Amino acid sequence: MSCAVMSKICVRTIGLLTLALMASGAATSISADESRIVVRIYDTGVASPRQRAAAIRTAAAIVDEAGLVADWRDCSERLSQPSCQQPRRPRDLIVRIMPTSPSRATGADAGFRLGVAVLDPGTRVGEMATIFHDQVKAVADRTGVDRGELLGRALAHEVGHLLLREMGHSRNGLMRAVWTDAELTSNRREDWLFAPSDLRHVRLARATPFDFDLAQ
Repeated sequence: MSCAVMSKICVRTIGLLTLALMASGAATSISADESRIVVRIYDTGVASPRQRAAAIRTAAAIVDEAGLVADWRDCSERLSQPSCQQPRRPRDLIVRIMPTSPSRATGADAGFRLGVAVLDPGTRVGEMATIFHDQVKAVADRTGVDRGELLGRALAHEVGHLLLREMGHSRNGLMRAVWTDAELTSNRREDWLFAPSDLRHVRLARATPFDFDLAQ
């Protein structure tokens, strides 16, 4: 299940040691260019360029604070930058902004799914993420939160799923499952950053390769 907003509202020791060794040793052996993550954004024309630019700034700031090197590319325009035409590499992540969600809940207690990420069931590698513009607009209009900022937080959340290679959610921080109206309006900084537990795992994306074959 992806991020939702509602109107009310064991790893063994040896595994941890392995992750620690990977993070410390691999970081020195992989160049900055190899560890760079590329996020390609394809908007189907529903968000304004200003909102899209604000969303990218918001998402980039969140990911940057997680210690990741990311190259954000707006590939929405017909004459998009040449880098958007390059073949997809293992570290290229794809995010679409679609006009509407496939199924929208209704009623006073309805949940709003802002987006969804898709992982390969076999490799657990992120295939693509999708943000639903109608849901972002509905929540932003209801709470008074800037639409570009909310779009950026949803973007960072779904990219987080692709980096973590997990569909589950955390109890707090950016990767929690439910964003309440109160949390959105109070705007506590820690609610929109990766929680420490997620941060440790996300940072491994900087030190470990994405082992999958795009041709498959």
